[in-house]
Amino acid sequence: MNIPLFESNLPTRVHPELDVLVQHMKAFIKTPAFNVMNENTALYGDYIAVGAQYTAYIFPFGVIEKLKSICRYYSMWALIDDQFFDNSVDLDHIVKIIKGFKTALDEHPDVDKLFYPIVNFCSENDWTKDAKNIFKIESVKYLDNVLMQRTIEVQKLEPSLEEYLDCRAYDVAMPIMFSLLWYLHDDLPASSYYSGSFEKAFKISGYTIGLLLDLYSYKAKKKEIKDYAHAVKIIQRIENCDEQIAIDRIVSLFYQYSTDLEEEFDRLEIQYPVEVFYFRYIQSGSIRYCNENRKIRYLKESEADENLSKGRSIL
Repeated sequence: MNIPLFESNLPTRVHPELDVLVQHMKAFIKTPAFNVMNENTALYGDYIAVGAQYTAYIFPFGVIEKLKSICRYYSMWALIDDQFFDNSVDLDHIVKIIKGFKTALDEHPDVDKLFYPIVNFCSENDWTKDAKNIFKIESVKYLDNVLMQRTIEVQKLEPSLEEYLDCRAYDVAMPIMFSLLWYLHDDLPASSYYSGSFEKAFKISGYTIGLLLDLYSYKAKKKEIKDYAHAVKIIQRIENCDEQIAIDRIVSLFYQYSTDLEEEFDRLEIQYPVEVFYFRYIQSGSIRYCNENRKIRYLKESEADENLSKGRSIL
């Protein structure tokens, strides 16, 4: 099984206060919020890097206090996604978690303590009304598509690759990452988001990162239950091919969609130059983060875990 590192032609940059975010996450991960981790997420989630490194890679120009808030939110979101969605086939419990998550997005005080960090993030006093609304719109899309993905797995459905990717594009949460730009940058007009002009770009980005993560998480030590809702499995079923051919097909699709995304960015840049400037860093930073996290978060079952004696973060 040969899975290459994916590359991007887009510019990359790291927030100059990455070290501040790392220290912030090292403190946050010691709070009771992370007591829910099971053995697998504790060993292979690397939520310090999820919060600090990923945030610094995709938002290299953000204000540090807002970035700290995103760090906390994103690390807790990833833990919930890892432990209660990707590694579960208990559909009733998944529905319960999704309902709790949506309630937390509405800042309702009567939620399970699991969602306290979500409520706290949404209750920050530095949101504009539109920025919060944009974030919630994309978060609900994510949760609805999580349910679709897990229904495919639990009910052993057989979607086409196109049907799967249309769902995976939102399940992978890239549109949420883009939506947070309106939280970070108050000068971005909400009207550009509400125009619907970015929907295609957000979706193509979701295609690329969804395909990348399907390969990076394939047979990884970080457990996922995805025998039906997974691009490798779907291509093997549809094309009746072996594993490596399916992997090669995914690599080809990734670069095809990456080209499509660059073209869409170029088209949008004419009317929305500031937004697209930030979009490019979200895309390139996501790829860079995933590549560097193949040492823990996406470490293969067949690979030696050299970090067991070095600590549980690549940072």
